[in-house]
Amino acid sequence: MLIIVLSKQSSLNGGAARARVLAALERLSFEDSKLAGCVLDAAVAGAVLARNPSDTILRAEAAEAWNSLKPVIARHLASEEEVILPWAEMREDFPFDLILSAHEQHLRLRHLREGVDAASFITGSNEDVVKAGTALTAFAVCLDDLIEGEERTLFPMIERSLLGSNGSG
Repeated sequence: MLIIVLSKQSSLNGGAARARVLAALERLSFEDSKLAGCVLDAAVAGAVLARNPSDTILRAEAAEAWNSLKPVIARHLASEEEVILPWAEMREDFPFDLILSAHEQHLRLRHLREGVDAASFITGSNEDVVKAGTALTAFAVCLDDLIEGEERTLFPMIERSLLGSNGSG
């Protein structure tokens, strides 16, 4: 009888994990589609500002682009790192190269985020603003690559794995 109870409990936990991953995938896919415009705005704002760092309007536009992108990305990456990637790492049938690539891109985004945050777009020196604008453009390009990879490969692979697991993982 204990074995039956444990088996049912394990199945329930697997179903809860499956539902949590599916909910996270749905939210992340929605965020990915919303981020597309913000990513483009950030890339352009950073590139234009890096060429003309003394322009106060361009500084404000870059700050606005970054401030609209930064909180969404923080939640987005946290959700992937706390729900999606740990689930994928526990699956024996999940391609390790996809997991490794996601971790590497997250690390790169964090490094670039530090470069953007290192200077104030509004009050920073021209030299610092050039560096931050360049980092903002690189951040946006890296983020665009991450999103494209998620939507093309990672998320569909997870969905196939979830559907193939029939609720058992």
